[in-house]
Amino acid sequence: MSSKEYDRRSAPVLNIQCNWDDLIRNKNSELWVSCKFRGENSFDGKILSSGSKDTVSSSEGFSVKWIPDVRGISVTHQRSNCCTLFVAPGSQFSGIHKKSIISLHTTPGGLAVSACTNNQLNVWDTKTGQVYRSLVGHPCDVYQCRFFPSGVVVISGGADMQLKIWCAEKGECPVSLRGHTGSIMDVAIVDRGRNVVSVSKDGTARLWDCGKSACLGVLAELPSVINCCAITAVSNKVPLGERDEPPSEREIGTEDKVLIVGCEDGVLASIAVRSRKTLSKKALLSAVNCLAPVNEETVAVGCHDGQVFLFNPANLETPLCSWYESNSPALSLLCHTEGIFVGRTDGTCTYLPFKDSNRSPKRIQLTGPEYDPIYDIATDGHAIYTACRDGIIRKYNVTKPLQALYE
Repeated sequence: MSSKEYDRRSAPVLNIQCNWDDLIRNKNSELWVSCKFRGENSFDGKILSSGSKDTVSSSEGFSVKWIPDVRGISVTHQRSNCCTLFVAPGSQFSGIHKKSIISLHTTPGGLAVSACTNNQLNVWDTKTGQVYRSLVGHPCDVYQCRFFPSGVVVISGGADMQLKIWCAEKGECPVSLRGHTGSIMDVAIVDRGRNVVSVSKDGTARLWDCGKSACLGVLAELPSVINCCAITAVSNKVPLGERDEPPSEREIGTEDKVLIVGCEDGVLASIAVRSRKTLSKKALLSAVNCLAPVNEETVAVGCHDGQVFLFNPANLETPLCSWYESNSPALSLLCHTEGIFVGRTDGTCTYLPFKDSNRSPKRIQLTGPEYDPIYDIATDGHAIYTACRDGIIRKYNVTKPLQALYE
């Protein structure tokens, strides 16, 4: 990492018993709560309840407030002045998959697509959890699935080294994209979806023409497995370089796009899609597991050592800021309103506000899993959905909790 100074943010991790929302409604109930600074022993406490919000109390060192109308409980660790609002799921869908869910995406129109470790790819209703259709065609596990902007077309990729494009309504697969020589780890959609980008264990990032089922070029070729990718549009003030040869007429909407890739060896790189030029490259201290674009000047990066960064895609030399609050690997990221949700191996899913303070940090944590990793996070514009190793998809209403966090 660069020795230059940047905004380093830190707070202790507050945690609570995963089934707190059930227990707290009972008379004479008791549940545990803890506060842990990274690298130190945890400070443990108890929350006591007689079944109503006016009868909730905590042991020394903590203060607590039960907020039933947001399915939340606010816990403050008094020494650090750190406050976490724990939010329980409003709905849980356990019948969509029977194995660990590793990829999840939702649309504003009420559809979701998800993939699990027994090679099952399902399209389902986000209100009821009813499975509309299983998309059958990948002979091996699917690692990534995403809707196109239309909300009715799905792209998937995985261990069989191919991308498949599906009609979500009919379950048909008119397009398969082949060319990778290793498992496909992630996919990003360019603009409205005429082109897509995929990254693979073979160390390449490829640009595809969906209409012609053809590879338009290799955007990056790296010596390590590429774990994740993200595409963002950048300001016209950023020099993206010139192409050595004229671009294909099949390349649509790539002129202002930058591809960011994260690798198993810790390399983070940004590439101008149209010119194929590498804009910036950075070696981090651990594997880059996940990426999420924030805006044209910012991308969020989650690492295996637990760190979360914000970088400028055009210049990766020094982070804009970082959070290093947990050693648990960051597995999934989702930008939402004025912050980012981080899903981790230890089952926590925490909201980190962009406008934060080390003196009185505030967090939201989505509860439910009992130490099962959160492999993916999605939103339909209102609710947040998490994909978990325990085979359950949890749905959270976070509008009121986000408002309550700063009241």
